[in-house]
Amino acid sequence: MPALLWLAAHLVLGGTPFTPELAPYTRPTVREPFPDGISLAVPSELGNRPLAAMGLVDVAAAPFGADPTGRTDSTAALQRAINLARNAQMACFFPPGTYLVSDTLSCIQDLYERSNRMVVGGRMHPCLLVGSRAGARPRIVLAPRSPGFGDPGKPKYVIHFWARSVEDGPTKPQPNISMNQMLVGLDVAIGEGNPGAVAIRHRAAQGSGVQDCTIDATHGLAGLEGGAGSGGSHANVTVIGGRIGLDLRETQPAPTVCGVTLIGQTDAAILYAGRQALAAVGVKIVSRANGPLLRATSHRWAPHDGQVCLVDSEVVCESPDCVVLSSERSVYLDNVYVKGAGRIVASPGGSTLPGDPRGWMRVREYAHGVAPPPWKKLQYQAPVYLDGVRQTADVVGVVANEAPPDGLQSRHLWPSEFPHFQSRGIANVKAPPYNARGDGQADDTAALQRAVAEHDAVFLPKGYYRVTRSLVLRPATKLIGVGQHLSILLARGPEGDFADPAHPCPVVRTADDADAETVLAFCGIFTPYHVPGAYALEWRAGRRSVCRAVEFLRRPLGGFARPPQGQEPQALAVPLVAIRGHGGGRWYNFYGESHTHQAAGYRHLLVEGTAEPLAIYQCNPEHARGEANMEIRRARHVALYGVKGEGNYPIVWIRDSDHVRIFGYGGNAAAAEGTALFRVERTQDFLIANAVDSPRLAGEGSDDHFAGRGVAADKWHMISDRPAAGEPLLTEPMDRPVLYRRGRPAPP
Repeated sequence: MPALLWLAAHLVLGGTPFTPELAPYTRPTVREPFPDGISLAVPSELGNRPLAAMGLVDVAAAPFGADPTGRTDSTAALQRAINLARNAQMACFFPPGTYLVSDTLSCIQDLYERSNRMVVGGRMHPCLLVGSRAGARPRIVLAPRSPGFGDPGKPKYVIHFWARSVEDGPTKPQPNISMNQMLVGLDVAIGEGNPGAVAIRHRAAQGSGVQDCTIDATHGLAGLEGGAGSGGSHANVTVIGGRIGLDLRETQPAPTVCGVTLIGQTDAAILYAGRQALAAVGVKIVSRANGPLLRATSHRWAPHDGQVCLVDSEVVCESPDCVVLSSERSVYLDNVYVKGAGRIVASPGGSTLPGDPRGWMRVREYAHGVAPPPWKKLQYQAPVYLDGVRQTADVVGVVANEAPPDGLQSRHLWPSEFPHFQSRGIANVKAPPYNARGDGQADDTAALQRAVAEHDAVFLPKGYYRVTRSLVLRPATKLIGVGQHLSILLARGPEGDFADPAHPCPVVRTADDADAETVLAFCGIFTPYHVPGAYALEWRAGRRSVCRAVEFLRRPLGGFARPPQGQEPQALAVPLVAIRGHGGGRWYNFYGESHTHQAAGYRHLLVEGTAEPLAIYQCNPEHARGEANMEIRRARHVALYGVKGEGNYPIVWIRDSDHVRIFGYGGNAAAAEGTALFRVERTQDFLIANAVDSPRLAGEGSDDHFAGRGVAADKWHMISDRPAAGEPLLTEPMDRPVLYRRGRPAPP
């Protein structure tokens, strides 16, 4: 790529030139060990030095002294700890206990000044709040009758995650650049006399979300407000009480919620009006309210929003007049069990699905398409396609008197005993006898490989771990870091296994084992542009494995300044991440965004030749310039719960595969003229539900823009389907199918 084009491609990523006015809101440039990365300096004022050396800020230690007994107000102390952890690029750690607060804890992702003097979103300076796993989860409790939390008409947040805007000024939020912001392993409770309190506000994008969290909203308004999509999601969240469980009326594209339990809300368990299709999987709702318990609406000016996919879920109605779901937009249900409902679906447009107030009903499949109102003189449709035949009639498959099986929700979550840095017997790679440096300079390959050989659980403190050979994991390996942006495995240069671009090697390779219980979590893998002999990961661990909150970085090692003339990096010709052999398991928050130095064979993610079940909860492959962003090739039993993409190339290419299911798509991609965003070939059993874009029309963007260019709505197609036998099919250009199904795709 010519140097000027390379520079233009990087400056267009939402940046703005640095000015003194932005200084108070902008994190200064990181210079070492690598420009625009993470600093390895440890603030001298931190009292808990052992934790600080690992990359964690102890909120109860000096200089903060937050009270873990819950007797004194810790608001100010916690806010100072959150801010310092963000500024120092560390995780904010809560030891066991109860932390009393009386005002909002603001988790603000500041702006960042890159080494090229451009100001961008501070994705490497997020707020990461982590609770101790030693004993009961720590709790943040809003004190009774706290000021400002008394009016439901003016909601106020106990914890508020947001990112300063590059586009509208630093005092305004910009949720599409709120990245890597997480709350993990912390509970929240709202004290009495706070009817306007919302426990957590977190509308965000790549790498963000709330996980392992129980919210007691009995005395408040809502549990969790704001949806994470675009490579972010909320998972393993329980909300007890409140008027609203999840308020998802504002989200990023194609939000995903997974393994969520909502108990005893007095109004709605879920409100949805977010951007494109919600993928809600493994949801359990128990309610005495009349409902609708799940209420989906849409802003009239946003006809492409508000669609819902509800999968593998359970609803228990304790009122015989209960309505489970009402929606103004398209709805798809797959394997949903409902007990005691008067009506399962009762939508404003007249769509009705009766329930059974006396017992269980299983909704094996239900698809109801709603054509949105005209938008910019364009009329979109939401039909059903079954085995190549287009229809407007609903799809209804209901079974009476069938109760949910055991494990309906847990099959979509990581194991309850998930490894962490406090796990008994875990090996710290920086401690003796391993003594890894984690400075990005020393070769840590031998130290890491020895730790993996000698221990099942291995911990990567904050740092850059340079490897010169592929790190090979055993079937039982659990490799855990501090955070996806903080514990980084690095192929620093074309050396060792990574010296030959003609034969690239992965930085990490798992064992090829269907029974493997491999875990890779809260860490990142960095393959710089100038190392075309390295790709990030070859995953061959089977259905019991977990890949959770892992960032796959592909960008310049030396920052974002213009490269010397004639020294542009070589294009990568293989996938960044490959799932092969016995590869499968559960993946959470996969995203790939790089868009330069890619050959035709490049994919952000390739699933090839696998038969072990693979489920990805929020999948965001976008901007790639290979033949497709993601490819599923000769694979079986792949499920994607929430897909988001941008650009003009196919988001997902499926070929010679079987039993592939995609629930919910969103994003502003527009396929090149005459092509499709979802390309399916010789695949007998597959479905794509609620594939709805946020239109990117002709005249927007350009071929050189990282998100591509807009294309006239009547010039491209959402889905192309070339069956092994029969005529090929393209969905009509203005169709956004509530369901496209061929055959009978099913989980294993």
